[in-house]
Amino acid sequence: MVGRFSGYACVEVDPLHTLQAFSALHLLRHTAPKLPSDFAGLGIVFYESLMALPHLQLEVVGDERFDLPVQGLELICDVFVRTARLSSPWHDGFHFVHAGSGSLTHLCQFIAPPLPTVSAAAPRASGARHMTALLASQVAGITSIGLLTHERAASVYEAGRLTWSEIL
Repeated sequence: MVGRFSGYACVEVDPLHTLQAFSALHLLRHTAPKLPSDFAGLGIVFYESLMALPHLQLEVVGDERFDLPVQGLELICDVFVRTARLSSPWHDGFHFVHAGSGSLTHLCQFIAPPLPTVSAAAPRASGARHMTALLASQVAGITSIGLLTHERAASVYEAGRLTWSEIL
């Protein structure tokens, strides 16, 4: 079922919604209230394997460094709060969380999911980050992708579909 809330679609959980998506949603919900006023947005890739997802580390200039992997909900949220602000050189790209261990393993990754064959049935999403999340969620080894916009709109993509969306 889809409804409208402040201009955003609110999608209820699909009955086949996976545990990984609940983890993505849980992490987004836990992080959102702690975010600073200069929050830039957040993209989190939950994965079992990264073998099929092309990705590159973005160059980050500055003195702040993070010891990876980071484990635990509070510690991961703290990293997101510190990095997801316009004033942080770490705010760009997607961050990776291993679905099995729950560990934050990569920061600031450029991801390049394969494009589908052009057809009338090609997947559609609004905006580059959402299209990237939708396409990357179809890649083998990727369990879900969670997004949080600077407007606090949360989305979870799985298997090429938007499975959850809400304002946090």
